Amino acid sequence: CALALVASGAWAQGRAAAIVEYSSGDDLIVIRDGRRLPGQDAIGLELYQGDQVQTGKGVFVELRLSSGGSVIKLSENTTFILERLSDGQTSMQLVYGRVRAKVEKLTGTEAFSLRSSQAVAGVRGTDFGLDVVASRLATASMATNVYCFEGSVEVTAFVKSDAQAAESLEAIPRAFVIAAGEMVRVEGSAGKAEATRGAVEQSIKDFWSANDYSSVSSVLAPVAAPVATGAPAAAATVAPAAAATVAPAAGAAEDSASLTELYEAGYDRGYADAKARFEPAPDFLPEGALGKEGVAAFRASARLQKGGIIAGGLCGLGGAGLAVTGFILTQAGDAAGGTVMLETGAVLSAMAIPFLALSLLVRY
Repeated sequence: CALALVASGAWAQGRAAAIVEYSSGDDLIVIRDGRRLPGQDAIGLELYQGDQVQTGKGVFVELRLSSGGSVIKLSENTTFILERLSDGQTSMQLVYGRVRAKVEKLTGTEAFSLRSSQAVAGVRGTDFGLDVVASRLATASMATNVYCFEGSVEVTAFVKSDAQAAESLEAIPRAFVIAAGEMVRVEGSAGKAEATRGAVEQSIKDFWSANDYSSVSSVLAPVAAPVATGAPAAAATVAPAAAATVAPAAGAAEDSASLTELYEAGYDRGYADAKARFEPAPDFLPEGALGKEGVAAFRASARLQKGGIIAGGLCGLGGAGLAVTGFILTQAGDAAGGTVMLETGAVLSAMAIPFLALSLLVRY
């Protein structure tokens, strides 16, 4: 596995928000302060608030948060942003891909949320996941799935009706509370978005069963059994919702293989959209190279040095001109006038010294 970042003085300030405990490959990109960072070994890598993380094909990564010990697993081809991790408030964004989180029990005012552009999932201690993948509808935008394996998840889905889409109105938040074995899907087309509630799809359980946590224990297998056998709670609430909303959306019950193919097919488009966020950042830079702030400081110093050289040069040139004029007047018999010109030229030339000295003292 390969990615370790060299932290500069600014990055080293403050406590790391998370640390990489597991990585299955070396195709891992981290962008910090608008700069794509180089490195070697991912294990033990410290991540900070504001970092953007992107995993490549076949690379799964597990992050342990510094506060509380919660574990976040990023699947392959996933773009993820650590938005806020301080003062007991944890907020992260999934741009594209799949994420699973095992959140330790929170207390007091502590909060944990994971969001996409279509939904926000808030928890206080659970095992849940969030997907932002290709929608089932060929003409639709990305779809968001929020699902729960243990505990419960508060989901806020942003929905928009046909009428709202026609009027270009803002989406309306719709609240759900899902229990273990349940999920909410948000998808839409032509500007609208709909949220449906149902049982966790078998393809999702299969995916995380095959790509389970490596650093913590999992509750995925125990949760799968009640859903499959139709526990009373599921029969009363989950199954009808699934029958009424999720299944008709596909036209029929979809098996794990077909959904997996759909998910993979959406990677090209979604991965390209996610990578667009990284375009402003330069390619790998050697240790000590300038980031955004460094470039701004460099340009400011260059302008200051340029101004010093120009001002000093003009003073020196003006002094030389006056000295020549004084010499000519002296030769012509006007000794008094020549002396005045020579003295003035000397003063003007001396004024060039501080400007030139300033330009030499400027550091990049």
